[in-house]
Amino acid sequence: MRGDFLSRIKFAVIGGDKRYKYLCGILEKEGWTVNVHGNKYCEDDGYKNTLKNANAVIAPIPFSKDDINVNMDPGDALKADELIQDMIRNNIKSIICGVLSDKMRKKFMDSDIKAYDFFDMEEVAVYNAVPTAEGAVMTAIQESSKVLFGKKALVIGCGRCGRVLANMLKGIGADVYVTFRKRTDRTYINVYGMKAVNIEELNISIGQYDFIFNTAPALVLDNKLLEKINKDSVIIDIAQAPGGLDYSCARRLDIKAVYCPGLPGRTAPYTAAEILRSAIVDIVPYL
Repeated sequence: MRGDFLSRIKFAVIGGDKRYKYLCGILEKEGWTVNVHGNKYCEDDGYKNTLKNANAVIAPIPFSKDDINVNMDPGDALKADELIQDMIRNNIKSIICGVLSDKMRKKFMDSDIKAYDFFDMEEVAVYNAVPTAEGAVMTAIQESSKVLFGKKALVIGCGRCGRVLANMLKGIGADVYVTFRKRTDRTYINVYGMKAVNIEELNISIGQYDFIFNTAPALVLDNKLLEKINKDSVIIDIAQAPGGLDYSCARRLDIKAVYCPGLPGRTAPYTAAEILRSAIVDIVPYL
């Protein structure tokens, strides 16, 4: 019975990075039907054939960077409105993707298409924090002439990713500081043996850190703070676009600031694919 059920489900994978290559392989191995268009790591089945008879579209993370184009390589350019119209023509009622804007959510809703955002799912966000944190640590090591052990490392943001990253840095011997806004976050930071820094008072201590990791999806490191940063420090920004610092100011001040979007897809694509696969299987009964 399970085999018959699997054979009736077809996924149309549009775009995506290397993690989608592994995702397709995992789904196919489990018996799902998968066709792919616009992913340079996979054999292309053609756009029309990929959508034909599909039960759901699996689209990129993020879905779009400008709310106009689907986030794909220029050679496979596809407008979001075009994809929506083609889904309607093919009677595809569901799309699974990541980091959907409110504008795109409304477009799908108005088109009677159910949109599932991976990062609305708590388990995806939590599990995804692990490869993201590992990638951030790896990037920091590659970009600096210093070791992390014994050095002062600031983590901006005490959300899922910030907490995992802070614990990882502590585990390899860094002297870890974490910003907080809420008293509960300050308590968490102190209980786990790290030092809490009030985000409103960051200007006082910002010059003492060897490594700065930003996880906050907002402009935190503006020109006033950047001017106080130790010029030998390295900033690793893993926040969602457009990142959490003024990059033009960082370049002017000759501060090394590295923007690292989509780390799981680049540093641990197979693990990232396994996380997405679990979320997709949970969605299948609703297709």
